[in-house]
Amino acid sequence: MIHLDHSNSFVRATMTGSIAEAAAIFRNAEQRFGLAWSKSWEVLKESDSDVWYQEHLWPFLSETHFVLSGGDLQATGCSLFGIDGLDHTPSWRHWGYILAEWANSHWVARPSGLGQTDWTRAARPWEYMDFYSHGYLAYLIVDYDLWLEKLNVVLSHNTIV
Repeated sequence: MIHLDHSNSFVRATMTGSIAEAAAIFRNAEQRFGLAWSKSWEVLKESDSDVWYQEHLWPFLSETHFVLSGGDLQATGCSLFGIDGLDHTPSWRHWGYILAEWANSHWVARPSGLGQTDWTRAARPWEYMDFYSHGYLAYLIVDYDLWLEKLNVVLSHNTIV
């Protein structure tokens, strides 16, 4: 199982319920990396540029460990905007690909020996399916449901609607 890194300031603030502090850390990271998560319903032009994700989202993920499944991301109601004025919100599957690429380069190795199937127990790199839906990620991260609950609170305090 993966234990969230409580030495990471965002993870620590989020998991201890220091929501104002977590929201401030989150906002600062958004500003530094030129992106914003928002519950805005404004329709903007869209982009799914892999280069943009690597330049803006990957450093944000490395700093915040904002790891959740594509389905759980969609359930937050948040969209991902860039300072370029474009909507960069990925689909569930694309989110899985983005996180898998980032995780294989910048996060912990995917644990093996866990889960119900040969595929889940296999020693292998992260794949998009690992980040696709709740059931594919929840058994890998300790306190994943608590993490999601707290992330939703932080996102509610962070929204730029």
